[in-house]
Amino acid sequence: MVTVSKEEYFDEILDIKNKLEDFIELINSGKTTYFKDLALKLRLLYIFKSGTKSLIKTISELYNINIRVFIQLTLHEKIEKGLLPSSLGESLIFEQINSVVSWFESGNEFVDVLDAINKNEVLIEGKRYSYKELIEYAADKMGGAHLDKKQDPKHLNMHSNDLLLGGLPIAQRAIYDTARASIELILLIEKYICNGQSSKFVSPITN
Repeated sequence: MVTVSKEEYFDEILDIKNKLEDFIELINSGKTTYFKDLALKLRLLYIFKSGTKSLIKTISELYNINIRVFIQLTLHEKIEKGLLPSSLGESLIFEQINSVVSWFESGNEFVDVLDAINKNEVLIEGKRYSYKELIEYAADKMGGAHLDKKQDPKHLNMHSNDLLLGGLPIAQRAIYDTARASIELILLIEKYICNGQSSKFVSPITN
């Protein structure tokens, strides 16, 4: 059995960046079927699957780096922390924080990028979803890696044109914005690995 080298893992994350850029360009030209391709690459990048660590986790460990981003608190979290009155959450039926658009700008907390992906940022029909769940469902159930015969209607609703955010359904908006943010994140990782240029978001782990 041959062991994959750290350089090969690095080459793979750069290839993902290139693919994300290509798929976004195709989507922008109207070819929306490429959303499932985006989801599949994001799954490889961020999600532990079948006993295999996410590529981001592997890169972090191989190169001994912290990979962190800003996130926003949900309305529920702000109420829990006493930042807002509880009455504001009583009639809340939909919320999508979409922290990925401000990962590198500002937020309420500064966390590991995998914690950011796992954060429950979407509230709909009384249930909260993380971007990890939206990406994973699109990749594993809707034709990225598999096309399941039976589908979860709540997940399908998040791909419906009945509710659009910036012209895209809820799940597609999450996937699209995560892909764009991931391109920027990989560029920061590349600057560190190739040039030793650390930043607030990609920095060496110090004991």
